[in-house]
Amino acid sequence: MRSPRRAAMAAITLLSLALGGGLAVAHADSSTVLYVDGSSASCTDSGTGAEAAPYCTIQAAADAAGAGDTVDIEAGSYADQVSIKSVGTAAAPVTFQAVGGTVAISLAAGQTGPTLTFDGASYVNFDGTMAGGTGASTFYVGSVEVNGSSQVAINGIEGTVHVTGTSSDVSLTRSVLYGVQIDSGSSHDVVSTNHFDGGGSPTAISVTGAPDTDITSNTILASPTAIDVSNGSTGTSIENNIVVIALYVASATPVTAVSVDASSASGSTLDYNVVSPFRDSSFTQVPYSWAGSDYATAAALDQATTQGAHDLNSDPSLYGISIRTGAAPEINSANASAPGMLATDFYGRSCTGDPVVAVTGAGTPADCARGAAQPTYSTAVSASASAVTALSVDLSSAITQSTVLNGLLSAINPDPTPAVSYTIAWGDGHTQTVQGSSTAVTTGASHTYAKAGTYTITDTMNQTTGGTVSTTTPFTTAGSGYTPLGPKRILDTRNGTGGLKGALPSGECYGMPVAGVDGIPAKVSAVALNLTVTDTTSNGFFSLNSGTISNLNYSAGQTVANSAIVPVNADGAVDVCSAGDADASADAIVDVTGYFTQGAGSGYQPTTPDRILDTRNGTGAPKAKVAKDSAVSVAVSGVDSIPAGITAVAVHVTAVDATGGGWIAAEPDGAGVPSTSSLNYGAGQTISNTIIVPVAADGRIELYNGAVSGSVDLIADVSGYFTADAPDAFVPVTPYRALDTRQLANGTVRYDSTYPFDMNLLPDGDGAGFPAGVTLAASLTTTDETANGALTVYPAGTTMPNVSALNYRENQNVADFGLFTTSSPYDFLNVYNNSEGSTDLLIDVFGYFANS
Repeated sequence: MRSPRRAAMAAITLLSLALGGGLAVAHADSSTVLYVDGSSASCTDSGTGAEAAPYCTIQAAADAAGAGDTVDIEAGSYADQVSIKSVGTAAAPVTFQAVGGTVAISLAAGQTGPTLTFDGASYVNFDGTMAGGTGASTFYVGSVEVNGSSQVAINGIEGTVHVTGTSSDVSLTRSVLYGVQIDSGSSHDVVSTNHFDGGGSPTAISVTGAPDTDITSNTILASPTAIDVSNGSTGTSIENNIVVIALYVASATPVTAVSVDASSASGSTLDYNVVSPFRDSSFTQVPYSWAGSDYATAAALDQATTQGAHDLNSDPSLYGISIRTGAAPEINSANASAPGMLATDFYGRSCTGDPVVAVTGAGTPADCARGAAQPTYSTAVSASASAVTALSVDLSSAITQSTVLNGLLSAINPDPTPAVSYTIAWGDGHTQTVQGSSTAVTTGASHTYAKAGTYTITDTMNQTTGGTVSTTTPFTTAGSGYTPLGPKRILDTRNGTGGLKGALPSGECYGMPVAGVDGIPAKVSAVALNLTVTDTTSNGFFSLNSGTISNLNYSAGQTVANSAIVPVNADGAVDVCSAGDADASADAIVDVTGYFTQGAGSGYQPTTPDRILDTRNGTGAPKAKVAKDSAVSVAVSGVDSIPAGITAVAVHVTAVDATGGGWIAAEPDGAGVPSTSSLNYGAGQTISNTIIVPVAADGRIELYNGAVSGSVDLIADVSGYFTADAPDAFVPVTPYRALDTRQLANGTVRYDSTYPFDMNLLPDGDGAGFPAGVTLAASLTTTDETANGALTVYPAGTTMPNVSALNYRENQNVADFGLFTTSSPYDFLNVYNNSEGSTDLLIDVFGYFANS
């Protein structure tokens, strides 16, 4: 005996049957609800079956149930043979229904015979659909015997069924069955819309001397004989069934799909079935046996007997088995007026028809499918971005169907032969036509958008039957475009700008409003900003949207600045967090230089780092230090590989050889005296920062020296630029630490040495998931420095440029933001340490720019 199935069954709703014979399939309002719950601590078989004190056994409820009563059987296992002798009426049947899940009925120790018996019962519904018609529930009953009973409707069970005695009008519907035997003496029975798994039974449906039986819309697999009608079973109807000949029988066993003997042929009909021969000719297979003669095809049967005129002998695409590659001939081809045809299928779905396949069925509606389920072809567009703007679309012409309890009838994936081709309009003016394949279920198409945005994709299936079926899918690229802004100051805790006044102490975070603030749109994905801390009281660090990954480090009395590109949280804010010594605190200043949004803005184009300014030697400006309260104008457009018409530039600014303390602001050329700073420096200090600077209409930027006294040399190195035609868009990520040399076996970054580091690794060893060759928005931090030095960062496998990414001093933690392009097809950055000492290095990633 098979063990009960524990998986939930698809919802099976007991609805009216499109039948004659007056079967009891829907009950009137119940007179009484009797409850059965064998797991309840308060259950008793000596009570009345109230909800508070339910029966422990189904038998106790069966003995008590009368006309109009409903028996609710709670999910669970019931090891006791059940005999139902209940008698209802057409207006008030007795109903047994499973509630809350699978009800498994089995024999107790020492018991023999069937698990469930209907003995002299009439007008009884035994329904595996959950009460109320929602959810999934079923009866696992092992074996069922219906003896001398009439008007019994059995729906939603799993097991075998034997109908015997002088029974009549017994219906077996929407069930997983291993064999049905109907004996002489019974009549007017219905076997409809079931899934049959032979499971060792020699015959799936055996009708012996039982006239007027309707065998309709069943799907039958793995029985040596699928349907056998004999011994005077006249008036039998066999329609809309799917029979797959003996997939799992021994090759020496002769098999017969459908057999109607001579004594049963009178008044019997056979039509609208799919009888699929097995493709192995090593054993004898008989698709049809009618009145003592065998027929190899439906055409031969029809010619000799006029039966099976609409039968099909092609492969139904049902089981995902490799030898079955047909185009689902069962679709739109059933006879809806067949005796025993239900209003809904195995899953409770009505006939929906299929727009891809020609309608060849009969009755109303004429587009029902043969078999237990109502599958349909469908055109499906599935869009996914492997990177920022690379879109992959899967176009599937596939049958949709749920998975059944026994696991044999899994998702249907036929050959998409009904479609001639697909036409894909990508929503950006580009159109692509893909031919339908005769061997594969999925046709792939891909498209790369020129820039980030939201597009409407229209997939049109061009049918063999003429006409089209279209599906539209909106798709938003993962990346965002950049729009320069300001700079605009959105936070200054010294005066309360941004909603917070007063230094931020260690251990606290502030949700700084960003979306909708000072020209920043509400639907913003990330912002480019400059964070400055001042009035520092001890040693500490600040982090943005992390709390643990630092964006800048400071010591007592320092004023420190660093840039960042930071994802904006769902609430429209960026978390500004302070950490460090217990008594550490600092004022925070945030200046936004631009923002990223999906569907708008400029793309990014990385370049080989180019030095566009060095006042020490006259590169890009006269050879002279920049005096206090003055600016140097720097040409960007047209310099080296940078084109005209750019909107912003990513530039690494270094202050060196300062004769006093001060600050530098990077802004569009001609912007005037700035109110925000990008870089703070002290006398004799070498310090740098990467800034995204809006470019003026004249193609230039300017660097302003806000020193109170003294002068400073300035160096500017370009790592990339923004323009409407540039391909790369920004994809924010949850900040992660890609490198911490303190955790490596080899330890520090040593003097005058180059190290390759993999940036696509998370701390747990998993990949971060970004494609190779992207530009990372990342922060470099040095610590435990043994001497002064500078780091150069560049793609592995390329020539090292003569520019630095970070300058550091001995025993002073330094953080510096940058945009770093990784090598392709790998994800490595080379780091060269230009120093006489060593340093530990941390690299924290906040997002990346990519196109494909």
